[in-house]
Amino acid sequence: MVNEELLQEYSYSIQRLKRQCTEKGMSEEEFKKLYYHSLAFIEMQNQSVVTSRQRVGKRYKLLLAAVIVICIVYNFKFIYSCVVCNLQDYIYPGLRLLRRISIPFISLFPSITDFYHETCLIQNPFFTVVDMDCWPCSTIHNIGEVHNPKPVNQQLTAPFIYESEQQVIKMKKLKDLYEKNRDIFDKESSKVLANNKHYISPMVMFSEQQEETKNLYTWKFNTMNTARLLRQLIPRPKVVPKFGQSTERFIIIDSKQDTFRIPDTECNFSFLLILSGNRQVHLVPAEECKHQCKSLKVDLKETYLLWYNWWYWRPVVQPAYGNETLIAHVGSYC
Repeated sequence: MVNEELLQEYSYSIQRLKRQCTEKGMSEEEFKKLYYHSLAFIEMQNQSVVTSRQRVGKRYKLLLAAVIVICIVYNFKFIYSCVVCNLQDYIYPGLRLLRRISIPFISLFPSITDFYHETCLIQNPFFTVVDMDCWPCSTIHNIGEVHNPKPVNQQLTAPFIYESEQQVIKMKKLKDLYEKNRDIFDKESSKVLANNKHYISPMVMFSEQQEETKNLYTWKFNTMNTARLLRQLIPRPKVVPKFGQSTERFIIIDSKQDTFRIPDTECNFSFLLILSGNRQVHLVPAEECKHQCKSLKVDLKETYLLWYNWWYWRPVVQPAYGNETLIAHVGSYC
């Protein structure tokens, strides 16, 4: 109602102005030009007011952002400590939940795993953890054997061994699996690390083994398709829970009878399963825990599984009696 009254009063004032201009001798066309010119001038004034307000608003926002950045920089250590302390306990549960949520999508679209990349292409050999808590390994003095293992979330996290239900796998079975699914293996796991020096193809590795060439091979798998194929020969160990096993796996073939270190896995809970042959394994404490934890030693026979936490121990495989080729499977659990 108020707007209608204002518009009516504005109309009356324009009519009065037009009548006065006509009385002074101004034509109707000249009055229209004068009227439109005044409207344009008012619009320009409004735009300048809006622009000035926007500039003031931007200045206030920039000033507020600068104050926030200065406060963060000045209190960075305090803020970082608070965030780390409060989020540390939720990292692994969050990643485990994300893994469970992604399983149905990966099952429907296995090729998604082709886009998976490692966080670090080259490990830093000088990396150490400051003030690392070594209590979990400081109380361990030997590696016990468990006769009825349960999933690791119900089992003590100390290193232990047990005789699994895994069948013995020789090179022929491994080669047959490769030749049967050669297209997938050559596409998704086409490189085998030989003697920790250079990469070769799986076909070259099998041909060298057929010729009884003495080498150490590390064959890495990191996709869902290859994990499914390996599951045909190497079922999930009973100590590993149904959900949480990493897609990353290693097949290690040692015909060289040399000392070598097991590669670090994606998850901290790792297992070494002997598929054929036997070796002696030394669990060497991590550099940060050498002053508190002891080096452990165990003889691993065929079908035996060693469970350990590589955060505290780094396994080193050493030759055993006999001249058998070792075939081992390495996996991990988050």
